[in-house]
Amino acid sequence: MKKRFVQVVMLTLALAVCLGSAAQAASGTAIDQTLVRIGLSYGSATVVSGTLTNSTGSGFRLGYFDSSNAFVSLMETGETAISALKTHNLYLTSSGSYSTTDAGKGAVGCYHVQLPGSYADGAAAAAAALAVSDGFPAWVGGTWYVRSGSYTSRAAAQTAADAVAGATVGETSQYGISVTAAGTTRILFQIDDQGSGTGLGVEPISTGGKTVTKYGSATYYGSFRFQRVGGGSLTVVNILPLGDYVKGVIPYEMSSSWPLEALKAQAVCARTYALCNLNKHKSYGFDLCSVTDCQVYKGTASATTRTDSAVDGTAGVTVQYNGSYATTFFFSSDGGGTESSENVWVTAYPYLKGVIDPYEADVADKISNYNWTVTFTAQELTAKLQASGRNCSTIVSAQVTKRTETGNVYTVTFVDDKGKEWSISKEPARTIFGLRSLRYDITGSGGQGDDTLYVNGGSSTIQGTDGAYAIDGSGNVTAITGDAYVITGDGVSQTGQSAQASTTFTFTFTFTGSGWGHSVGMSQWGAYAMANRGYTYDQILKFYFTGVTVTT
Repeated sequence: MKKRFVQVVMLTLALAVCLGSAAQAASGTAIDQTLVRIGLSYGSATVVSGTLTNSTGSGFRLGYFDSSNAFVSLMETGETAISALKTHNLYLTSSGSYSTTDAGKGAVGCYHVQLPGSYADGAAAAAAALAVSDGFPAWVGGTWYVRSGSYTSRAAAQTAADAVAGATVGETSQYGISVTAAGTTRILFQIDDQGSGTGLGVEPISTGGKTVTKYGSATYYGSFRFQRVGGGSLTVVNILPLGDYVKGVIPYEMSSSWPLEALKAQAVCARTYALCNLNKHKSYGFDLCSVTDCQVYKGTASATTRTDSAVDGTAGVTVQYNGSYATTFFFSSDGGGTESSENVWVTAYPYLKGVIDPYEADVADKISNYNWTVTFTAQELTAKLQASGRNCSTIVSAQVTKRTETGNVYTVTFVDDKGKEWSISKEPARTIFGLRSLRYDITGSGGQGDDTLYVNGGSSTIQGTDGAYAIDGSGNVTAITGDAYVITGDGVSQTGQSAQASTTFTFTFTFTGSGWGHSVGMSQWGAYAMANRGYTYDQILKFYFTGVTVTT
């Protein structure tokens, strides 16, 4: 099995509230034309510049997106590669990118000469700009101006402005964005929404068919928005129809070689999840991110005719419960049983109920690390518990004390050498220890001593007593010191087994389990196995999501 077959991704660990109502949505394939906004660069990963290359069209329209996500064109450029830059002193590098550090290759300064007067529209401003050396149109707060040049200091811009009758120094606010011909210092257009939130919209111009635009190392359908959220660097958003978005999700969540019905089930999950989470990242100005916090989305590069056909073949199909979209979580593999949402997170959803999964076993030998084992020393286990905020001393006992109806771990309880119990339930019983799933058993052992000590009624032994502990009938734990006396089940006392200071004794705890992921919703490998058995995508979805309908 190729490695990429198992590069499936788990979704966010916090349940999202479904924000969409199926009753309010358009029907059929119209659903796939719903525009969605996908964050590509945001938060701590904002950029000072971003370059777009239209490899299939003839340039770009520049403008903004209104409150309904409709693109408003202000001007066009025939440049097929452009860069959006925050209005800051930026410097061209030898690679053609832009940096805040001067590389001696030229600068795009944030000060300009602004010609007197304003213009009625973009066409008039663009025409006037052509008559000025280094001139460009600027749309500032809804008004058109013509500016020229770019200077890294106000003084330099003032000197240049003094040479032009009626000219002033042109500046933008902390929300200003300049557009250059990529890899140059030549400004094509400047926009400043002055905090209104529209930012810069960029729409590739098509010469026939769907455009594909490169941003960073990936290629995407649709348009783009650059926005300086809070006046910072650029947040970059891909705005495109829902169907095209799903085509950029499927090949990164399942291999394109998987059975078509499994791919279709994944497409419906991805579509429904997106509709449920519109505006999830409202504070950043977009709906969904492009990483595992939402769904992995990397554009067009890995899409194939098979993955595209899975999307087209289910166009507009969603998973619904009582007339609303279901939150369609999915994960890699369940190891034999999925889990109810309230047993992993907090909220109980009627359609996210655990089910015994008889299908994954068909393909267990294809799944990398389907059966897994992790061993911790007592010290390692103690450190993990302490890192989670539990002020325990050395752990001497670990056991699963409660399971769910489908056999997954609900609670695991630890005892430290002071006799105090520490119980951990639900998803933390997996994540605190970095385990692959909640489907596991725990065994413990010790060894490497000088003397044999009989335990468990004499049926088994440990070597030496250094580091060993005794638990009485009340659950009190006491370290064994001095001479040890053990009473077997027959009442026979075995003496003379002194604790040896030189004895090294180590507790280890082994977690043995199966599956990978949070186990809520659809198992991707289970979908694979069901499709191999001949089940259709809607049957797969109805198995993993209790009581749902699969419909447009």
